[in-house]
Amino acid sequence: MAEPVLQQVRNQAALLVLLVSSLFWSTTSAIRANPAHRPLEQDQGAKCEVQSYTLRSDVHLRYSTSMLRIQVANPERSWRTLECTLNVVIPETAFLSGVLAEIGDKVIQTKVIERNDASLSHEDEDDGTYDPFEVPRDSKLIRIGVSLKAEEDAILFISYEQLITRKLGIYEIVLNLHPGQIVQELRVDAYIHESRELSVLRVLGIRSGQEIDPLEGQSEFPLSKVIRRSENEAHIIFSPSRKQQMQLANSKAWLSNSDNGLSGQLVVQFELSRPKDGEIMLKDGFFAHHYAPTALSVLPKHVVFVLDLSSSMAGRRISQLKLAMAAILDELKSDDYFSIVQFNSFKSVWRPFSREKRRPKSNRRPRQFGQSNYSNQQDRISSSSDGGRRVQKQPADLEGGGRVIPAKPHYIAKAKRYIKRMKASGGTNIQKALTKAIEIAHSSDVPLALVVFLTDGDSTVGETKASFILKIAREANRKEKCGSYQETIDEPCDNITTKHVPIYSLAFGEEANIYFLRRLSAENFGTARRIYDAEDAAIQLQEVYAELAAPVQANCLFQYPDNMVDPEWVTQHKFAAAFLGSEIVVAGRLLSEDEKSDGADEGNGDFWGEVKGEQATGEVSTVHLPDSEIEFYPNTKFNPNLSHLWAYLTIYQLLVGSAARDSREEATQIALEYSFVTATTTLEPHFEGDRNDGIRH
Repeated sequence: MAEPVLQQVRNQAALLVLLVSSLFWSTTSAIRANPAHRPLEQDQGAKCEVQSYTLRSDVHLRYSTSMLRIQVANPERSWRTLECTLNVVIPETAFLSGVLAEIGDKVIQTKVIERNDASLSHEDEDDGTYDPFEVPRDSKLIRIGVSLKAEEDAILFISYEQLITRKLGIYEIVLNLHPGQIVQELRVDAYIHESRELSVLRVLGIRSGQEIDPLEGQSEFPLSKVIRRSENEAHIIFSPSRKQQMQLANSKAWLSNSDNGLSGQLVVQFELSRPKDGEIMLKDGFFAHHYAPTALSVLPKHVVFVLDLSSSMAGRRISQLKLAMAAILDELKSDDYFSIVQFNSFKSVWRPFSREKRRPKSNRRPRQFGQSNYSNQQDRISSSSDGGRRVQKQPADLEGGGRVIPAKPHYIAKAKRYIKRMKASGGTNIQKALTKAIEIAHSSDVPLALVVFLTDGDSTVGETKASFILKIAREANRKEKCGSYQETIDEPCDNITTKHVPIYSLAFGEEANIYFLRRLSAENFGTARRIYDAEDAAIQLQEVYAELAAPVQANCLFQYPDNMVDPEWVTQHKFAAAFLGSEIVVAGRLLSEDEKSDGADEGNGDFWGEVKGEQATGEVSTVHLPDSEIEFYPNTKFNPNLSHLWAYLTIYQLLVGSAARDSREEATQIALEYSFVTATTTLEPHFEGDRNDGIRH
């Protein structure tokens, strides 16, 4: 179609997709529109009518594909044209995959295109436009505007996809409902198709999305209907009447009035009766390996807490940090170890006793192979020479000048007193604190050492350039070792490995640079999370730590048969640790028949998966997935979309874990192929023709 005609269509019945400037990275606390598109203001005294609001979500093998259908109309009988703006909320980890509009007899499709370089910056997100809509946590907003003539209506289709992750032993499907008014037809259909029995299935009540506890005590939502089609399939229906919508809206204190209708999240939780060693799925030339070990012992761990005490942490933030740290220290197990690094303009490492009482390194007992420095240590109590008063002395072998502390009750008590006295002041010296924390973590011989790094802002003291801080952290976080649990090697060795300490970052509040922290953690085998600056921040901190509290394997390496898998197409397959309650997912492409060296058939049981990792005993174990746990789905109603799962994981890992131009280009090409809106792609309206041309959702 010629450009003038297309422009005319856009002017008469325009679909304006108003996206945040970088949808993949969008924040939830402050909604930002692309500076090129100002949010549409609806005419005063006139209101677009949402006639139908339906959401369907299909979950296959923990991968969700969702479609939101909204029918909106201009009820005016006069000549007036209304500009209707709809707020669509999707999970932060989801990729928008398409928007389609049917307006009158016209169909407007959107096409995923590459962003230009100017749109890749995060600095242009805020255009100063005030929007009272409060986006739920861990979500992102899409504004969609349509211009409707009198008595004209439009039907919008918005699709998105995401991996449903497992946290603390449960999967959670979050279905956002924000029609903006009481709707004649409001309906949710969620279909779950899993490979294993659904051992837990519950629908929680409507939540605002601002609370961390989504009605945890409620096991059944009376307005929902659950149909169990089989032991591993379920259909959840939620279809409240107008009266029920109003009752729900009025019953929630977080809604100002029922005129805005229902606004919240319907939450579905489920868990599976899983095999102890995981499972592998094969479909259409791709595989997906889900690994959540349940039969391994919990590893002793060494947690280095790195706490930002700059002046911006003063007030409620530091109070909540102290509250959370006290609870977290109580959760440490007796065979765990911990360190505390606090920083502002300077860094400081906590030691539970004075410097002059530390035992010199030359007097420490020699370390034995395969044994931690801290195993079998006992605190010794002796009598002093002055009046027989008994005093507590320190463990003889505390390493690193007493910076690595056993999680014994008296040390926990001392640490709590130290944390209680903390004060916020000064600037933010991230680089010095990180380098020291990595050094302390590497000095430990506990099976798993990890860094928990919390900050609420950018670096303002010392090295302030993010790229340099990332480089310094990468270089510091490398330690070559010969075998397992041995000293740094000083001479050639046949079994050299490189140890990396995982860094788990917590971005506290809106000012924290979540983009930098995501890169930092991804480059150092960890993850980054937001901590929302709210009354429950202490609970949020405790929940994040709970996810890291029970590691069962360290230095996990996933391997597959070379004659069946293309190594260039396998997603991340090296992980710092596997934790109870979570799940690691690896996906990849199978070699075609022409590429296979021996012509093995993909469904004949020759495919296998192995996970090698260090256990609590200090030994390297191998979990070999038996053939009986490999599922092959050639042509059945159970239709796992493994190629999209592979694309989802690959794009996310390429964009979060690397700033290299070739990585971004590769991610862009995959996103264009699979129609995913990411940090490097966006949507462009594209006129397709009349409804009768055969274009359909």
